[in-house]
Amino acid sequence: MYEVLIIDNGSADKTKIVAKEFQNKIQNLKYIYDDRPGLHVGRNRGIIESRGNLIGYLDDDVILFPDWINAVLKVFEDMEVKCVGGSVIPYNMSLMTKEFMDKHAVKIGSYWFVGAISCFWERGISENDTRVHIMKENLLVGANVVFRKEVLHACHGFHPDGMPRNLLMYRGDGETYVRKFMREHRMKIMYCAQASVYHMIDVTRVSPTYIRYMYFRNGISYMYAALRNGGYRDGFKCLKIILFRNNLRELLRKSTGYVIIGEMYLLAYYIFYQRIRKWVHKKSYF
Repeated sequence: MYEVLIIDNGSADKTKIVAKEFQNKIQNLKYIYDDRPGLHVGRNRGIIESRGNLIGYLDDDVILFPDWINAVLKVFEDMEVKCVGGSVIPYNMSLMTKEFMDKHAVKIGSYWFVGAISCFWERGISENDTRVHIMKENLLVGANVVFRKEVLHACHGFHPDGMPRNLLMYRGDGETYVRKFMREHRMKIMYCAQASVYHMIDVTRVSPTYIRYMYFRNGISYMYAALRNGGYRDGFKCLKIILFRNNLRELLRKSTGYVIIGEMYLLAYYIFYQRIRKWVHKKSYF
C-alpha cells in the first residue's frame, strides 16, 4: 500500500486541475496547496501529512524506473537501512555533450555527478541494472530519495531550498543538511539501481545562463551551511577557502566563479539584516 501526496507549493499553472483528474485513478492520492514560498515548505508539509513510515521525495519532472516502488520496499526490508536513493539520469542524454561533461561533470567513485543540473548516475546504469550497495559517496539528490520518517523528525525536517529569485537570501542547504545529519549519525544509506529515475532536463537547463545561476545558488547554500554552523567566523572562512585556493580573476571567468558571488551575496545579507541572521539560525523550518 502506498499514498501519493502532491504538495502544490504555490504554483500558478494547471497543477491543481491535473491532480484532481488523477484522484479517481490513483488510490490514496491527496492534493495539498500551500502558498508559502520555498521547496522546504513542500518537503516538510509532506512529512506532516504523510501516514506511512517511509517518505519518498520525487521532483515533478521525473520518470520512475518500471519497478521503482518494489525495489525501494525490498531494500527497506533491512531495518537498519534509513535511506534509499537511485540514480537521477538526464532523460535526454544527447544534451550531455563532451564539452558540457568536461566543464561540469565530476567522477566520484563509480558515478558521474553533474551538480549544475542536480543529476548523478552510476556508470553502466540501465533499467535492467540490479545493483544494490551501500552508498559510500554523498550523492543523494532531493529529486529521488526515500527516508524512514523517523530520520526526518530526528533532524527537524529540511532546511530552506528552492526559493524564488526575489527571496534567494532565504535559501539554505536543503537536503544536503539531511545527508550530513545521516552521515554524522552513521546511518545506513543504500543505493539501488532499480530505484532510479529519468530527469526531464531540457536544452534551457544546460545553457550557460542557467548553469551560472545554479552555481550562484550553490554558493548561497555553501555560505548558509557555514554561517549556521559557526556564524561570522565560519562564513568568512568559507569565502577565504575558495579565494586562496584559486586565482580570483581566472575563477570569475568561469561559471564556477558564480559560487563566490553567491557566497558573498548571502554573507552581505547576513551582516546587514538581523532577520536573515535569525532565519539562518532558526532551529526548525517546519
